Amino acid sequence: MLPNNRAAIISPSIKVREAEQASLGDLIRLVAESVADAQAALDRTSASLMKELAETTVDIIPSIQETITKDGGVEYIHAPSRTVSLLDLGVMPTFYQFSQTVIEIQMDLKISEAITESGTSKGFALMADTAGIRFERKLNRDLKVTSKVTATLVPVPMPLRLEPVRTTENG
Repeated sequence: MLPNNRAAIISPSIKVREAEQASLGDLIRLVAESVADAQAALDRTSASLMKELAETTVDIIPSIQETITKDGGVEYIHAPSRTVSLLDLGVMPTFYQFSQTVIEIQMDLKISEAITESGTSKGFALMADTAGIRFERKLNRDLKVTSKVTATLVPVPMPLRLEPVRTTENG
């Protein structure tokens, strides 16, 4: 299991077979869905932390009165302690969002035609193929083949409706 008891999209214990090619549209959709899944996990984590902060309590002394006595000493009078949550004290979770995701994959693109059993064309698709590049890499040919994933996370303000409204009154 992953953090927050989320199941992996594909469990590491399951045997997988690498697809040699996929339509470019499917590849782009898979990247977008992966980023959306990661963003949802970030949001769930922040919401879970907010709940934990609301449920975690500490005892505080809300005020201390300091009095200088006639002989020059200092006398302290503590107000009764109160139990408050960390959220009451203003401890807030940080929310993040992906501002940019760059995934570079070395691949060959080719136009493929889908043919029915009767031999008629069902249409064309742009296919991403990595098998040829992988074969060249196995032969130690000098290819500048790299895969790169870059994700930029930035903190964003907490959703307005999640932040508690604070008012101060004279007691």
